[in-house]
Amino acid sequence: MATEEKKPKKKFSRRKFLQRGAIVFGGTIVATIAAKGPIRRFIAQTAENTDTPILISSLEPTFWFEVMPDNTIQYKSTKLEMGQGVFTGLAMLAAEELEVSLEQIKVVHANTANGVEDSLGTGGSNSTLTLYKPIREVAATMREMLKAQAAKQWSVPVTAIKVENGVMTSGNHKATYYEISTSTKEWKAPETPALKPTSAFKYVGKNVKRVDLKPKVMGKPIFGIDQTLPDMLYAVILQSPYIGGTLKSLNTKEAAKISGVVQVIEDQDLVAVVAKNRYAAEMGLQKLEAVWDIPKKWQQAEFAALTTVGIGTEVRIQSEGSPESILEKSPNEVFKQEYRTPLATHAHMEPNGAVAQVEKDKATVFVGTQASTMFRGNIAKTIDLEAEQVNIETTFAGGSFGRRIDSKQAEKVARIAQIVGKPVHVFNTRQQEFQNAIYRPQTHHVLSAKIGKEGNIEAITHNQATPDQILGVLPANLGYTLLGADFVSAGHGASILYNIEHKSATIWQNKLPVQTGIWRSVGMFPNTFAIESFMNELAHKTGKDPLKMRLGLLSGNEQINQRYKKVLETLAEKSGWNTPKAAGIGRGVAIGNDRKSIAAAVIEVAVVDGKIQVKKVTQVIDAGFAINPEGIRQQVEGATMMGITAALYEGLEVKDGQITATNFHLYPVAMLSDTPEIEVIILEGHDEPYGVGEPPLAPVAPAIAAAVFDLTGKNLRSLPLKLS
Repeated sequence: MATEEKKPKKKFSRRKFLQRGAIVFGGTIVATIAAKGPIRRFIAQTAENTDTPILISSLEPTFWFEVMPDNTIQYKSTKLEMGQGVFTGLAMLAAEELEVSLEQIKVVHANTANGVEDSLGTGGSNSTLTLYKPIREVAATMREMLKAQAAKQWSVPVTAIKVENGVMTSGNHKATYYEISTSTKEWKAPETPALKPTSAFKYVGKNVKRVDLKPKVMGKPIFGIDQTLPDMLYAVILQSPYIGGTLKSLNTKEAAKISGVVQVIEDQDLVAVVAKNRYAAEMGLQKLEAVWDIPKKWQQAEFAALTTVGIGTEVRIQSEGSPESILEKSPNEVFKQEYRTPLATHAHMEPNGAVAQVEKDKATVFVGTQASTMFRGNIAKTIDLEAEQVNIETTFAGGSFGRRIDSKQAEKVARIAQIVGKPVHVFNTRQQEFQNAIYRPQTHHVLSAKIGKEGNIEAITHNQATPDQILGVLPANLGYTLLGADFVSAGHGASILYNIEHKSATIWQNKLPVQTGIWRSVGMFPNTFAIESFMNELAHKTGKDPLKMRLGLLSGNEQINQRYKKVLETLAEKSGWNTPKAAGIGRGVAIGNDRKSIAAAVIEVAVVDGKIQVKKVTQVIDAGFAINPEGIRQQVEGATMMGITAALYEGLEVKDGQITATNFHLYPVAMLSDTPEIEVIILEGHDEPYGVGEPPLAPVAPAIAAAVFDLTGKNLRSLPLKLS
C-alpha cells in the first residue's frame, strides 16, 4: 500500500450491474435492426436522462491510493485534468473518507501500467457525477483496511481506533497511515463501509482553491508539450492543407539539407521531418516539396449546403401527439424559422501531440488524453505490441473540449519513435491545428409551430440537420447501420422539453468531407440555440413575456419541471428581469437541460461601434449537490466565455478546398476586453452531483440573440451573430 506496484485486476469489483447493463444494451442493438424506428426513438428519448455508468478496471484501494513517506496520500486519478478542476473535487471526496486534511491528498494522473483504467474516459461532464460514490467507497475501504491492521497489531477492537489527519490512535497506541502501511504485507478488504453523511463533511460543500493552482501559476512543466526525455528528437508530420487531399508526389531533398534535420520519414501514409530541435523540424517541413491530389476545391456555400434539413438519413427521435398533421391542416397559421451554426474548431492553447518512446517489447507515450485506455489499445495495434506492453502516461492538457479523445496522431507519434529508435516529441503547428482538426459539426434547424387563437402553442416540430460527432468512429460504420443518425451526441438536446401536447424532433444526418466530432456541450449548444431562439420568437409573436411564457409551459408536478421553474424564478429575481433596463441595453433569456443539470441565463447587451457587446450575464445553475461551489462558479464562468466566443466570433470558412483559418488572427475568440460582469447563482437541494462543465454553455448564444432583438429589433438566426 505504500510503494508496491501491482497490475490492476481486470474486473468490475462489486459492479456486476454493469455486466447486466451491457447485456441489455446488446439486446437493444439487436432489436434495433429489426425495428429501427420505434427502438431508435426509445433510445434517443432515454439517452439524455440515462445515468452514465462507471467503467473502472478495479476498485481495489491499493490501485487508487498510495501512502507516501510524509504520510500524504497520492491519489491516482483516472480522469484527465484539462482545466475543468476535476482534481480538486475528487481530492475533496477522498479526503473526507480517508480522514485526512485536503492538503494531504496529492493528485496525479493514473498511468495504464500500474494504475486504474477508466474505459469511459473523461468527457460528457461525467467525472464527478460517476465517481462521487465510488471514490468515497474506495477511500473508506482503505481507511478501514488501515484501521484493521492497526487493531491487529495493537490487539484492540477496530471500533476503539480514532483517526485524524491520517494518524490513528487508541489509548497509548499511535501510528500514521504510512507506518502501518509499511509494516503490513497482507491486506484484506472489508465489505464496503458505511459512508459519511453529508452533514459530517469537512470540505465538501465549501469553497476550495484548486489543488493544481500553484504548479500552473508557477509554470511547472506538467503538460505534454513540456515533456522531455534523454536523447529526445523532435518531429513534425506532413499533413494535407486541403480537404480530402492526398499526396501525389514528394521531394525531400531540400528538407534533408536543413541543419539539425536527422531524417525524413516516408512510410506509407506517414511523412515526417525528424530533427534535433523543434525549429529545425518545422523548417524542414516547410522545405518539403509536396504536390497534392485535391478531389474537390470546396467553396463555402456548397460546403454549408451539405448540412441541410431534408438531405441524408432521417431519424425521428421524438414523437408525441400529431404535430405534423396539425401543421399541415393550417399552413397559413404556421410560424416557421430556420437557424444555422457553423463549422468550428476547439482552438485550445496547447496543440495536439505526444512524446513517445518505443523499444523492442514496450512503449511509453506521454499525452494529455481523454481516453487513455482507448489510446493504449490503438497505439499497441499500430506498432504491433500487446496492449499490456504500452504504457500511457497521462499529462495535464492545455484545454481539450472533446478534441483529445482522438488517438490517430498519438499512433503516428509512436510509429515515428519506433522508426527512429529514439524518443520523439511531436506537436501540431498552429496551422495544422486549424486545418487538420476534428471539427464541431455545422448544423441547420427548421422549427415550426401552430399558434392557437389565444396565443397558446398547439404543436411544434424541430427538424435538425447535422453531421455526426461520434458514430463515424465506430467499427464498420456500425453506428450508422443501427442508429441511423448521431442523436446520442450531435443530436443531444434536439427534443422539445416544454409541455406542448403535439411535438416532434427529427434528425437529418449527412456526412461531410472533413471529420467532425465532440465539441464542448456536444449537441446541446446548437440545439439550444435553435430551440430557445425559436421560443423567444414565439413569445414576441404572441405578445408574451419570454420568461413568463416558459414558466407557463412547465406545468405539472414532474421533478424536472419543478426544477426548471425554480431556476427560472430565481433567474428572474437575481437578474432584475422585471425591472426597467438601462438606456441602450437589450435583455434576453434562455434555458437548457443537460447532464441532469439545468442552466439558464439572462444576458444584457449593448451595441458599441456597430458591434454586439455583452455587458452582463446572470447564470443560474442547478447542478445537484455542489462538491466545490467555487469550482462550479469557475466552470460556469468559463462556459459563459466560451459561449460568448461561439456566439459572436467562432466559425470556420472554406475556400478553394481549404479551411481558411491558419491561426488566431483568422479565428478570433473572446478576449479580456470582451469579458462582461458575470454573476453565478448555484441552486442546491439534491443528494448527488450532476454535470457542470457543459450545461452552462448552452443558453448563452440564444440569450445573446434575444437581447440583440430586444435592443435592435433584428432577429439574428445564424452564428456567429453579426449586425451587418
